[in-house]
Amino acid sequence: MNRRFARFVLLACCLLPLAGCWDRTEINDVAFVVSSGVDLEKDGRIRITVMVPLPGQMGGATGGGGGTSGGGKSYYLDSEVGNTFREAQARLQERMSRRMFFGHRRTLVIGEEVAKAGISDLFDSSPRNSENRMSSYIIATTGKAYELLQATPRFERFPSEVIRELAKAHYVIDMNMKDIGVALNAPGSDPVMVYMDPVDSQKSEKKSKEITVKGYMQFKGDKLVDKLENEQAQGFAWLRNESIKTTVTLDDLSGRPTGIGLRVQRIKTSIKPELLDQRLKFRIGVQAKAVLLEDDRNMDLSQPKNVEKIERMLNEYIKKAIVEVIEKCKKNSADSVQFGTFVWRSYPDEWKKKFAASWPEGLKEAEYDVDVSSMLIETGLIYENVTKGHRLK
Repeated sequence: MNRRFARFVLLACCLLPLAGCWDRTEINDVAFVVSSGVDLEKDGRIRITVMVPLPGQMGGATGGGGGTSGGGKSYYLDSEVGNTFREAQARLQERMSRRMFFGHRRTLVIGEEVAKAGISDLFDSSPRNSENRMSSYIIATTGKAYELLQATPRFERFPSEVIRELAKAHYVIDMNMKDIGVALNAPGSDPVMVYMDPVDSQKSEKKSKEITVKGYMQFKGDKLVDKLENEQAQGFAWLRNESIKTTVTLDDLSGRPTGIGLRVQRIKTSIKPELLDQRLKFRIGVQAKAVLLEDDRNMDLSQPKNVEKIERMLNEYIKKAIVEVIEKCKKNSADSVQFGTFVWRSYPDEWKKKFAASWPEGLKEAEYDVDVSSMLIETGLIYENVTKGHRLK
């Protein structure tokens, strides 16, 4: 009996140092923020907007504009202003019965006015909270951030899901908050940010406010200076050696559409800086592989000369897009392509002595040699239009 009693006492003593659930947080006490927006008011104050799912509305198989069977939204937006990010967030928290939790936030939207004023403060307030993830996508919009979050897309339950899926789509450069922070700190580089806008659906029985990718916003330091859209957005991605899959419609020498559509499958770009008599020169080599999508010219692509003609037109298209991006970087004194980083890596001493203090002004004095080589790797299942020469008489 004494031995059993001793074992019992020993076991009880072992249980004493074990920690209990003293700091538990019930899921019913938490509001999961799936997306947030930052705007700048006219009086200079900061507006914070959060998107929070409504657990009671999450049921139902289908529905419009929010994903419930009755068509009601399964989330809600709330907003507040303050002199700082944290002050606005604290004021918003004061009227919420649940504690906001940012660990599941995957998208952060900033309005154009915030981008113009500077985004460096975002990289102070966000990383200080362990719940915020630097892997989240940071997206810009030309209007207000809350207007983008007010979109009513039909395909997804939350607008935040649409923003996230578009941000990592195969035709967009995948860049998160960490990538932009690195670009702000790396020598000889300026950040670029994906930007999206709300857009009305067309020819739909029930109108909806969808979200579309417009291109990239170009920054000088932490401030917005310009935008890259359409062909310039493609040229920027190619210069950054981002092998996105993008569709191209070729033009002839007069600038008229040719009716030839291609999808650029793979891009390999090399940028090599050279110092010749203390004059900086960049040799840019681009190798592209493309797939034919359509040909309204009814060219016989079994003939090598026709294939070579399309490849030459694609070479000109890619080169023109790249040159436009370079000219915009020179015009805005913004090194979006990170040419300065290539110089710093190749010539660290010369960079420190000659270029670092005045960069990116050195972009305007440098020479650029762009060489593009394209290859049409696929024409589809046919060489020419199946009706050509086979019409019934």
